[in-house]
Amino acid sequence: MRPLKMQPDGGMARLTQGERDVVRLVGDGMRNQEIAAQLALSEHTVRNYLIRIFDKLGISSRVELVPYAFSGSEGTGSPENAKTFSVSA
Repeated sequence: MRPLKMQPDGGMARLTQGERDVVRLVGDGMRNQEIAAQLALSEHTVRNYLIRIFDKLGISSRVELVPYAFSGSEGTGSPENAKTFSVSA
């Protein structure tokens, strides 16, 4: 397990509304195909959103994205008390 460092502040605030919608649906456990159908987008567009989201938040996987989906604070950044946590592969 490796510690994962989250962006200290402003994470979700950096995202557009569309990107926040994708984060929320990832948190709901949806696959790219389901997200695309829900938001009336192509799967390619959803993948592009995820690439931009990962870049803006400094993460590299959906697993790392889930805490943002459950942070409950759409404009404040990383989840409380989750600046460092472990993720096992």
